[in-house]
Amino acid sequence: MASARSIEVKVGMLILTALALLAAFILVMGGISFEPTYEVVVGFDNPGGLQSGAPVKIAGVKVGKVKRMRFNADDQSKDAALVYAHVAVEKRYHDKIRDNATFYITTQGVLGEQFLAVDPGSSDRPVLEDGSVVRGLDPPRLDRLIAESYDLLHTTVIALRRNKSEIAELFDGLTKTLKGTGEFLHRNQDRLDRVAENVEKMSDEGHLTLLHAREKYVDNPAIDRILANVEHISNSSARDVPVLLEQGRATLVGTQKIVNTFSNDAEIARFQALLGDLHATTKEARAAVGDARVIAGHIRRGRGSVGALVMDEQLFDDLQELARDLKHNPWKFFWKE
Repeated sequence: MASARSIEVKVGMLILTALALLAAFILVMGGISFEPTYEVVVGFDNPGGLQSGAPVKIAGVKVGKVKRMRFNADDQSKDAALVYAHVAVEKRYHDKIRDNATFYITTQGVLGEQFLAVDPGSSDRPVLEDGSVVRGLDPPRLDRLIAESYDLLHTTVIALRRNKSEIAELFDGLTKTLKGTGEFLHRNQDRLDRVAENVEKMSDEGHLTLLHAREKYVDNPAIDRILANVEHISNSSARDVPVLLEQGRATLVGTQKIVNTFSNDAEIARFQALLGDLHATTKEARAAVGDARVIAGHIRRGRGSVGALVMDEQLFDDLQELARDLKHNPWKFFWKE
């Protein structure tokens, strides 16, 4: 009896051990983790073959998994995605994923399973918060590319079959054109050689012309002196023009003051009176000049006392003799013989 119980106990322990190993195997193979997580929602227009339970990796290291895939049937706005992947990321990697992180779908090798890869983003950006909704990069549509390529090839084959005669004529024309071009080049080989030589000479002459022009108009010291003089004149103008402008402004201000002074009626009347006095003085001066001219004419003709004194030589001699006599005999002023 004791032996039967011992066997039952051993069998029970074996079964429990097997169940424990099976549960551990399921946990390991299923990627079940007891680490605390936070959620990020990633939107895609076409998630490819990404499924619930797919791993989430950063640089090849698993940091979480896709909890579920949700089709967007409610939000029809312009920026809304068609499918949202709810991703559970372990909190120990929370500070590694920034708000400019990139989420994209890739595969393990060429034919491996698809998973969600994360480019963490810049380290100077804020951390991506729990519950954030971001936009992911859609994977390339190889199936669509293959279908469109097949459709393109199919359309091309149908077009070639329908236009077989036109294509044959096109190739015949192309053959004749190439043949005629070859014959033309063969017939005019010497001319083409001369044309090539002429073009080469023109190129050499153009090069020489450019060199001479550079020597004359670029590297010429006279050009440098002209530019230096122009720069000197420009600097002098920049230095003197403000002074001239200031002087011009002062002149304009003075002119404006003069105009303002003579702009009222009293000053204008005074100025007109001054002009009248000046005109009268001018007339009197002209009359005096006329009288002086008449007197001078009388003197030249010997009229009057002054004229006789100036023009009569005998009288002048007598006066001179009288003066000489009085100089030698001054007593004659007081005594007469």
